[in-house]
Amino acid sequence: MVSSRELLEHRKPFEELEAEVLERYLADPRDLGGRLLAGLRYVVNFAKLTTIRNRDGQDVDVRDAMRTHAWKVRDILGRSLGERDEGLWSAVRELPDLVAETRAKRTAILEHFPIDKASLEREVCRRQFVLVLGGGGGAGYGYAGIFTMLHRFDIQPSLICGTSIGALLGSFRARSKAYDAALLLQANKSLSWNEIFHLGPEPSRYGLPATLRLHLRAALGDFMRGPTQDVLTIGELAVPMHIVATGLTVDALRHELDYYEHFLDDVVKPGMVFRTGRVSKVGNVAQILKEFAANPQNLREVVFGRDPGTLEMDCIDCAGFSASVPGLLHYDVHRDDPRMTHLLDALYAERGISRLTEGGVVNNVPARVGFRSAMEGRLDGHRNVCIYAVDCFRPKRTSWLFYPLQQIARANVVKNIPYANIYLPLKRTLSPLNLVPRVRDVAKASRWAMDESAPHMPLLAEMMRPFAALREDR
Repeated sequence: MVSSRELLEHRKPFEELEAEVLERYLADPRDLGGRLLAGLRYVVNFAKLTTIRNRDGQDVDVRDAMRTHAWKVRDILGRSLGERDEGLWSAVRELPDLVAETRAKRTAILEHFPIDKASLEREVCRRQFVLVLGGGGGAGYGYAGIFTMLHRFDIQPSLICGTSIGALLGSFRARSKAYDAALLLQANKSLSWNEIFHLGPEPSRYGLPATLRLHLRAALGDFMRGPTQDVLTIGELAVPMHIVATGLTVDALRHELDYYEHFLDDVVKPGMVFRTGRVSKVGNVAQILKEFAANPQNLREVVFGRDPGTLEMDCIDCAGFSASVPGLLHYDVHRDDPRMTHLLDALYAERGISRLTEGGVVNNVPARVGFRSAMEGRLDGHRNVCIYAVDCFRPKRTSWLFYPLQQIARANVVKNIPYANIYLPLKRTLSPLNLVPRVRDVAKASRWAMDESAPHMPLLAEMMRPFAALREDR
């Protein structure tokens, strides 16, 4: 498989060209007819082709055959769109020649490769939507507003990729094809500190010990059950889901497990209340994260839902491991569950890891995960995708408590941003420590996210709108 970086370098210029075309069109829709817009989009999307899945399920690589044609389209449209004073008409003037060459290249591809025309046109004219939700504790509850906005514009995800709170809320969104706002509301109303978080010693087998013990199944399990009344596996979710966690090798742990288990004992008192005079110690979690980040060779990116053997794992377990912040939150499988423990044991042996922890250590906004999965043909063979990445944990200098943590996460976020068609860092969020917010607080965070996402929605909706294929030359 070609590297994600190489595929991105080929496809990204055409993604940017199409976005430029659509943004100019949206600025003045009267300036261009539908057929001309479809013609420009077809030329651009055809030129970025890399692999096409034919009707027999075979993936056919056409990159080499497309290379000269793609370079020419990129050069001509790049120069013509640079003439901003003319809107789209400088590009439209190039369209007749580009259309003729695109038709000729399409004929050659269909003649020389085992590709049927319907499969080719599907890849060119239709996109799949990938939603990426970053980690950030309570700051991520605004994602409910993102779900609402996408629902209003009739945009349904074909894949959701999430880390930490993004994995947890993403799992709720993935519970059904259509957005079920009532499910999230019911779950939010049922939340309580004492049900979700426990203090006191508990065995640690798979997760990294920490002060607070996360009991997601007790609090949310009833909302994630399938027809058999068992908690849904990640492979049973209605929308495919990829959840990122961090696997730690033995060498990643510089301290005894007791160090992590009691790291913040003096910050939390019975009743699950943070001691206000000592809450600044939460920022010391950055010390642990820096130790992990300093030795990336001891870290493994684990992607539940994509890595072999993980589709059969319980979705709540996957989200729990992804959300287990080193030193603060511990998640583990305490119940008697031979199936899940067998799957985890196999994963640990295969990946050479000893513990699982917060996914944000390696990938806090996993746009690259979504891109890679699409390029591997995991979305029913579609490679033409739109990736919308939302980040609730962007660095804020005014947030003295979380800024060190945000900076550490930012180091891997910036590597992911290029893989997103649209990257939205939320400016207004709840506090990351607001882990069990009131319903009205979630509603407020949702409104903030809706307001910030609103300017992006017309472009996003237009990118997802299918368009007509080029007609045969008569």
